[in-house]
Amino acid sequence: MVLTKLEYLGFRETALSWFTSYLSDRDQLVELKQSTRGVRVLHRSDRLPVNRGVPQGSVLGPVLFVLFTSDFPVYMEPYSNTIIYADDMVLLISGKNREALEVQSYIALNVAIEYCAANDLVYNESKRKEMTLGSMKDELSGFPNLDSVHAVEHLGVVVDNKISWMDHVDKLCAKLSSALFAIRRVKHVSTEDAVRTAYSSLFECHLRYGIVLWGATTNGYLERVLITQKKAVRMLADLDWRASCRGAFKELGILTVTNIYLLEVICLASSRQLQRNMDTHTYQTRNARDFALPIHHSRRFQSKHSYGGAKFFNVLPETIKRADPVTLKKKLRSWLLQQPFYTISEFLDWQNFTV
Repeated sequence: MVLTKLEYLGFRETALSWFTSYLSDRDQLVELKQSTRGVRVLHRSDRLPVNRGVPQGSVLGPVLFVLFTSDFPVYMEPYSNTIIYADDMVLLISGKNREALEVQSYIALNVAIEYCAANDLVYNESKRKEMTLGSMKDELSGFPNLDSVHAVEHLGVVVDNKISWMDHVDKLCAKLSSALFAIRRVKHVSTEDAVRTAYSSLFECHLRYGIVLWGATTNGYLERVLITQKKAVRMLADLDWRASCRGAFKELGILTVTNIYLLEVICLASSRQLQRNMDTHTYQTRNARDFALPIHHSRRFQSKHSYGGAKFFNVLPETIKRADPVTLKKKLRSWLLQQPFYTISEFLDWQNFTV
C-alpha cells in the first residue's frame, strides 16, 4: 500500500523501483535477553515477513509515513479542518448551531475512522479525546465513546477550553522548577560557563517553546513564570533571595520572560504581510510605518499574536521600527536586554521606565 501511495504522489520508474527494492523482501523478529543468577540467555522469535508498513526504526520510516498520510487533510477538507503532525491528528469543526455542529462532528470523526481503515492504519481509540471551545461548550452533549476533557496537550503545548493557558503555565512551572534544581546542582560542581549553558538548555528552552501562544496569558500567570525565572537569575548572579535582580538580567544578558514574548511576537508580526498606515494613504506621517490595528470587540481578539505583535511594534522607538527585516530582531533584542521589563504595562510605558 505504501508503494501504491508513492505512485499516486508521482514517484515513477527509477525512484519507485528504488523504494520497491527498499521495502520488499524484509522480515523481522523479536529478541529478548534474560539474565538469571549470572547466566544470560538470548531468546529469539521466529522470523516473519513484513508485508505492510515500513522497516521499524529505519531512517526513512518517518518520511514515508508523512508521505503516506499527506492526503489526509485533502480527504477531510469537506468535513473539517485538520492539523496533522506525524501520527498526531486533530480535527477542527466549527459552527454556530448546536445541532448542526454535533452532526458535523459525528460525520467528521467517522470519515477519519474510515480513512484509517482504508489505508491500513491502526486507529487508537484509547487516545482519542474531545474538547469543546466557545460559548456552546456547556450545551453540546458530546460523543458517548470519547473522553471529554477541559484541556489537551498537543506537541508540548497544553490548550484548555477557555484559552487561558492556565494548564500550560502549571506544567511549565513544574518543568522550570525541575530545571532550577538541576542548575543548582551544576553550580555546586562546575564553572560559570557550564551554569549558563545549563540555564539555556534546561530552563530558557522551555520558556521559549510556544511562547507566542501562551505568552498572551494573564499577568498573574505570566508573573508565576517570571518569579521562577528570577530564582534562576539570582542563582546565576549569586544574589540574596530578597535582592532585586533587574540589574542582573542586564549584566548576564538574559531576557525576562516578558521580553522573550515581546521579541518573538513582534518579529512574527513584522514578518507577516499585515496592513500598515502607509498602505491606506500616501502622506508622509510620523506613524506611516506603524501597523493599522483592526477594530475589535472582544478581549480574546487582543490575545491574538498578530494583533499583539502589531500593537507592540507600534510602541517601539523609531530607530527600531525603521530597521529592515534582517536586522530588526538583532536591534530589538539588544534594546530589550537594556530594558528588563517585568510586565507588558512597563513595556507600553517604556519612555518612563528606569532600571
